[in-house]
Amino acid sequence: MTISTHLETCNKKQFYDTSEVIYTISATFYSFIVIVGVPENVAALYFLLCNKKELTEAKIYMISLTVADLLFVIFLPFWIDYYYREGNWIFSSFACSLWGSLFYINTYNTIFLLAVISFIRYRAVSQPVKVVQSRQVVRGLVLTALIWTLTIGFSLPIVINHKDYLIITNSSNERCFESYEEKNTKTQVIVIHMLMELGFVGSFGVVIANNVLILRTLSVDQKTLRTSQNKFKTRAFRLVLMVLIIFIVSFLPYHLIHLLWTLLVLNFWKSDDCAFRKTVNDVHHISLCLMCTNCILDPILYCFMTTNFRQYFKELRQSFTRNCILRRNPKHQEIQLA
Repeated sequence: MTISTHLETCNKKQFYDTSEVIYTISATFYSFIVIVGVPENVAALYFLLCNKKELTEAKIYMISLTVADLLFVIFLPFWIDYYYREGNWIFSSFACSLWGSLFYINTYNTIFLLAVISFIRYRAVSQPVKVVQSRQVVRGLVLTALIWTLTIGFSLPIVINHKDYLIITNSSNERCFESYEEKNTKTQVIVIHMLMELGFVGSFGVVIANNVLILRTLSVDQKTLRTSQNKFKTRAFRLVLMVLIIFIVSFLPYHLIHLLWTLLVLNFWKSDDCAFRKTVNDVHHISLCLMCTNCILDPILYCFMTTNFRQYFKELRQSFTRNCILRRNPKHQEIQLA
C-alpha cells in the first residue's frame, strides 16, 4: 500500500517538478537566442537571396537552413513566456503543437542538411574539378524538397492531434510537450522516438565519416599545394570543425538525454524515483536550450563556405558602425558633405 501511494504521488504530482533556476536560465537563454538569431538569420537570408551570383547546390542548402532557423526563432517568444511563467502554457493547444512541430522541423532539417553539406564538401576537396564542372543544382533542389517533405510529414500528426500535447497538472499549470496522453500507445511513442534517434545517429555517422575523409585528403601532399589551394583547404578544415561543433554542442546532448527522458515519461524506468526524475527533467530542459544554439551557429558555418558571405558581414558591420558614429556626431557628417 505504501509503495502504491508513493508511485501515484510521484507520477502525478512530482514528475513535472523542475528546479526554479532552470526556468530562469531557460527564459534568459531563449531571449538571447531571439536577440542574436533574428537579425543574424535575416541578414543571412537577405544575402543569400539577393546575391547576384548563380545558384549552387551549397547555396540551396544554406537558404533552406536559414529559413528553418528563422521560422524557429520567430516562435521562440512563446517558449520564453512559458518558462517565465514556470511551465504554464497560456496559449492554445494548436499554438503548442505548432511550436513543437517547428522545433522538430528545424532540428532535423539542420541535422540532415549538415550531413549532406559534409558530403558535398568532401567532394569539393577530393574532386574539385568535377564539382566545378557540375553544379548539381537539381540534386540540391530535390534533396532539399525531400528533407522538408520528410520533416513536415513527420510533424504533421503533432499539429493534427494538438490537444494531446497540452495537459493540465495537479498544480493547474498547462504543460506543453512534457507528457503523452493515453490516446498515444507506448509502442507508438517509442517507435517515433527511436526513429528520431536513428535519424540523428545515421546523420552524425555520415558527418563523422565525411569529415574524416576530408581531413585525410587535406593532409596529403600539403607541401606541393599552391597558395590558393592552401587557402581553400584551410577553409574546408575550418568548416569540418564548425560542423562537428554544431553536432556536439547542439544535438548530441539532447539525443543522449531525450531517450532516457522518454522512458521516464512512459514509466518504463525508475517511475518511483522522484528525485532522479526531477534531475532528468532539469537536464532535458538544458539540452533543449543547447539544441537552439544551432540557430545562431549555422550562419557562422556559412562564413566558412563562401568568402563573399564574410565580406558581406564585414561591410554590414562597418556600415552599422559608421551610422552609429554619424548619429552620435552629426557635425562629422556636415564636415564630410562640405
